[in-house]
Amino acid sequence: MNGLPQNIEAEQHVLGSILSSNACFDRVSSILRAEDFHEPVHRHLYQTIADMIGAGAVANPVTLKGVVSDDLQVGDLSGMRYVVRLFAEYPMTYAVVDLAMAVKDAAIRRELVLAAERIHEWASLTQPGAKTEELIAECEKTFSEAIGKGRSSEDGDAADGAIEEISLAHQRQKSEAVPWFIGEAQQVLGDDLEFGWLIGLLADSGGGKTSFALQQAYHAMEAGYPVLFLSGDQKPTEVYKQIASQRASVQSNDLRKGRASDAELESVINLLNQMRDKPFEVRKMGRPTTAEISMWVRAFNRKFGKGLVIIDHAKRISFTDRRAMLAEGVNQVYGDLKALMQETDNAGILLMQRNSDGQGRENPRPVRGDAYGGAGTLENLDGLIALYVEEQWIDHMLSTARTDKRKTEVEGRRELVAGKAELVGLKARFAEGGIRKVIKREARFTRFSSLVEDWRDQGSML
Repeated sequence: MNGLPQNIEAEQHVLGSILSSNACFDRVSSILRAEDFHEPVHRHLYQTIADMIGAGAVANPVTLKGVVSDDLQVGDLSGMRYVVRLFAEYPMTYAVVDLAMAVKDAAIRRELVLAAERIHEWASLTQPGAKTEELIAECEKTFSEAIGKGRSSEDGDAADGAIEEISLAHQRQKSEAVPWFIGEAQQVLGDDLEFGWLIGLLADSGGGKTSFALQQAYHAMEAGYPVLFLSGDQKPTEVYKQIASQRASVQSNDLRKGRASDAELESVINLLNQMRDKPFEVRKMGRPTTAEISMWVRAFNRKFGKGLVIIDHAKRISFTDRRAMLAEGVNQVYGDLKALMQETDNAGILLMQRNSDGQGRENPRPVRGDAYGGAGTLENLDGLIALYVEEQWIDHMLSTARTDKRKTEVEGRRELVAGKAELVGLKARFAEGGIRKVIKREARFTRFSSLVEDWRDQGSML
């Protein structure tokens, strides 16, 4: 048994990485099961950590104290001293997926070796006259079981799963997804918000991404889906007031300064009272790591079940490795959040503030490179939608125009784009990239709506 394939050092690095950053668990949980670890102590620690993270708790040497048995012994070290050693000496978060694959590879090869030994024993001890066909069938079954243990925990029977998903979609005449509040978003993305997806929403500073996201949050709640809103800038009370302002058509400035009429105030208060019973949770997040976000999302799921998670915004999230370069750190953040959406079966929207690269271009419409971290970091996003308000660009160009002629040219576009915004599909799973749709923008109430629906309401032939 001592000659069985194993990779104890990789096991130690996986555990040390998870203890250092619980976000690593989301990256490896679909690869590894506790029984994949060769060292029994490692199996016990991995299962204990998985149970804690699954319950929404942080797993580190401090929280494991009292959970890990004092009877656990690794060489000369007690269980807790060994946990501290893993935490201090073995983190390798940037390579945790590769390390997990190394542990998995050793586990598969162990199963194959054990299967071969069992087959060798059966073939050697088979009585004369036994049917060779039965021995072959038993050998095939044994190897199939060994290979099956090498599948990731999500594999199952993929054909059965596909059949079930297709059948359910046919019954509903649509996929199971959180619907967009505005049809144009569905068109540029190619679908509604599928569970397990992470969609980016890109906009300039002050371009309305939070307002757009809050309209989506309310629409999701109305459709019966719980919503977790992680806010980097606003307190929970401000989030509730902004939603009420949008819904009641009352300017938020009037609410803040006490200028709303009695009728407007009554309408807003009625809306806020109605929201008490909606599955909505708002958390001001400061500058969290993805591990902290994972803890909040899992606690939310335990309370409400799967739903929509909105994170406002990407620059607020701290890198797990503070020494990482921008693109590397952003790529890890996106990867961790994507893994979290898949693990918890939520739909996710990640708000991004557009960088300033577009302001110097003759055509300032957003491109993929304007996203936080650059175009190379977007591989972990299932889609990227840009919300573009050209009136903001006009104001910027006017402030930098050097001649009256240039000012006249720029100002001439204002009438064409006033009260409008664009949704641009920069990355889409089931739609052609680059699709643009014009929507209505009401700056007074910080909200957006469909121009198509407005035209239909007015009797247009559209």
